[in-house]
Amino acid sequence: MQGVHTHTAMRHADLSVLLVWDHFLNMGGGIGQFEVDAYLHGLMALPVDDRDCVTQAVNELLDDLAMMGHEACCRAPYSTMDTCGHPRCDPSTEPCACAGNGRASRTGAASRWR
Repeated sequence: MQGVHTHTAMRHADLSVLLVWDHFLNMGGGIGQFEVDAYLHGLMALPVDDRDCVTQAVNELLDDLAMMGHEACCRAPYSTMDTCGHPRCDPSTEPCACAGNGRASRTGAASRWR
């Protein structure tokens, strides 16, 4: 479900898989765009570290948008378990609760993020 919720946050902010994957690679991620896309659509499982790296990439891009005046309606959630199998507590990333498609209105630089 983490990937599906991450994809929801991406859709609401109009972030493309290519943009997220590029940022993911720049952060040190090491899997292909196809695998990231499959994960985001719930078709493939990823290890916790890769899942959280994709989440971090999305949230950093959302932070970049926020600096330009776009307020995201939701954030990508991090995994609920750490690498040792212990529960994590991160209340700042609840799954998106937007009604409908939840797309926030965009200003000027919208096409830059596709």
